[in-house]
Amino acid sequence: MSEWIHSDEERVIARVLLRGLVHIARGDIETAASAVQGARSDGGLENPESIRLLRIAIRRIEYQITTMSDVDPTLRVGELMDRLHHLGEPFGELRDTEIISERVTKVLGDRRHSVEGKRLVELITEQRDRAQRSSDDALESGELRFVLDALNEFRRRLPSDAITPAMARPVAQQAVRATWSAIKRSAKLAKKSGEDDDLHKLRRTVKRSVYSTRGFSYVLGPPSEEFAARLVVLQKALGRQHDRVIVSEWFRDAGKSDESLASLAGEASREERRRADSGADEWAGPWKMVRELRPKDSVMTTYSFFDERT
Repeated sequence: MSEWIHSDEERVIARVLLRGLVHIARGDIETAASAVQGARSDGGLENPESIRLLRIAIRRIEYQITTMSDVDPTLRVGELMDRLHHLGEPFGELRDTEIISERVTKVLGDRRHSVEGKRLVELITEQRDRAQRSSDDALESGELRFVLDALNEFRRRLPSDAITPAMARPVAQQAVRATWSAIKRSAKLAKKSGEDDDLHKLRRTVKRSVYSTRGFSYVLGPPSEEFAARLVVLQKALGRQHDRVIVSEWFRDAGKSDESLASLAGEASREERRRADSGADEWAGPWKMVRELRPKDSVMTTYSFFDERT
């Protein structure tokens, strides 16, 4: 048995829970994709919210499957995870270019009207257009349908036993504990190193816990919703720092690729780098708020989806 699963009965319950998550995800992905494709076929403007919902739906089930495979390592999910990641990549890249585009305009300020500034704006616009075409290709190719079919086939292989919330609760708790353990390890490393990569890893780990915890909120109840809400605040603090890092790196790379842009791009890169550094500790406050939800002893039941084993 794994660190988190202690019996064959718990393994079955974990897989029944995962079956439900996959069923919901498949519907969410299909609905969001249909909304995007419907707008295009009608010749209307694409709704950015539909693209966002599609990206989130793909990422959410990817993280939820990762959590459940941590709980039950005997799950065979490697190929499915690769497909989900491949499908989600262009939508993640589109999001990154949209963030960079917005930040580039803000960081440059009035400097965007200079010759060099205009060229920098053109560069990120071109990159965003390429990312848009990549996301279009992902929707128009057969990859989306393949992933939807793969999710459906995976769901069918999972047990469909009837379980009660009381039966599901201990396994759902274990799933949340697994993500909590991962968060604590990542937070310890990020606090010690302060490196961009470690802070980004912590952000992704927190996001995985948010998706997994919310996926089981119907079993774990309001305390889990409060836990997830505080994790979101932490995630956003880490996200702001990460956005500044990728924008700083974008300016740096733009300056290296075109010598005529080196001066302005370098200046902007350093400015954004200073903002990233000054905000590197912003997550400390939200992290403290998350940790306050951990019970101090086993008799505290307000947040009983945790226990002293965490």
